[in-house]
Amino acid sequence: MPGLKERILAAKGEIQADLVLKGGMVVNVFSGELQKIDIAIYNNIIVGLGNKYNGKHEVDVRGKWLAPGLIDGHIHIESSMLVPFSLAQALLLHGTTAIVSDPHEIANVLGMKGIRFMLDQSRHLPFDIYFMAPSCVPATHLETAGAELSAADLAPLKGESSVLGLAEMMNFPGVLAADPGVLEKIDLFRDGVLDGHCPLLTGQNLQAYLSAGIGSDHESSRPEEALEKVRNGMMVMIREGSSAKNLDALLPMVNERNAHRFCFVSDDLHAEDIEERGHLDFVIRKSIATGLDPVTAIRLATVNPAAYFGLKHRGAIAPGYRADMVVLDDLDAFAVNSVYKSGRLVVRDKKLIDFPEPEKQITESKEKKPLEIAGFSADSLKIKHMGGKARIIELIPGQIMTRMCHETVKSTGGWVAGDTAADVLKLCVV
Repeated sequence: MPGLKERILAAKGEIQADLVLKGGMVVNVFSGELQKIDIAIYNNIIVGLGNKYNGKHEVDVRGKWLAPGLIDGHIHIESSMLVPFSLAQALLLHGTTAIVSDPHEIANVLGMKGIRFMLDQSRHLPFDIYFMAPSCVPATHLETAGAELSAADLAPLKGESSVLGLAEMMNFPGVLAADPGVLEKIDLFRDGVLDGHCPLLTGQNLQAYLSAGIGSDHESSRPEEALEKVRNGMMVMIREGSSAKNLDALLPMVNERNAHRFCFVSDDLHAEDIEERGHLDFVIRKSIATGLDPVTAIRLATVNPAAYFGLKHRGAIAPGYRADMVVLDDLDAFAVNSVYKSGRLVVRDKKLIDFPEPEKQITESKEKKPLEIAGFSADSLKIKHMGGKARIIELIPGQIMTRMCHETVKSTGGWVAGDTAADVLKLCVV
């Protein structure tokens, strides 16, 4: 390993460290302590914690707190409406230094070409973007998608160092039915991480789903649901995104004994929400304000996802770990001041610095063409109804799940009429 000898010598204090952060309060996610201690960095690795180090460059961080860089264990880049380069810029400002992404949304449109685009655009950034191979393209057989990916199609992704395993297995009915195509994908990635997606699954069906080797779920919306999944060994990802918000319901389930089986994720997070509220820093602030211990809150966004995904030497401030760190003005408010990525300062005084230009121009496409909509007109929105009650879809605020209910629906001339007063409206997807 290049530089290993020098790293050891720097850790022993026999040669100078490249960088020493002096006088800050370090969040120790292993012991749960806050330690006033210096951090020595050689190359891009933390080599030691102590008060006897000196470095070629020294930074006074007295009055600040230092936490590991944040890791989002489940996010769809496409939902942010940003390309990887721009999303990395946005998230670094909020203390995030790594994400695990499922590119099934772009794969639904462009297939493997879309996945390759994401992989290519994520390289050579001062930000770690890991991927999971999309398990369900299309998401259901009811969709008209731009691609259909089988296990054979996904097989080349196993050779990509940034691909950690199989993304959320949304087709849990297919798992339970032992569908051959579904099982083939699971078997292909059996040596990696198998992510789950199983809202409201319980009892023997949950047991059967887990028996396939699936290890996580980000769809829990009820406390008892999350607790059953934790009891059965799942990593429960507490989601707080733009559309689905499960933090308030699930956070009371986290305690000292089980906190290592939870982590924070975004799933779908829009660009305007990143700008207005933040990313995982917002979730940590909200959790602390709700009463969760600050160190525990930080664990759920650092060492816990790192451990689940097998990201060695990530998610903590300790010797031998990657020097991904967040410098905070205030711990309880998780107020990000500066960010170090692999020992290099990338955010200073809440401003992005020294961020590289993208290697390829991504604003131009050689395949521009208009959106084609077959046979769509105002008449397509007509629904026959003679009045009285009808089955409708009820939206649940802050959730992506819906409920079926029966309500009185207005009718004009034998056709459904929108009723804004009752909030009963026609909805279509084009």
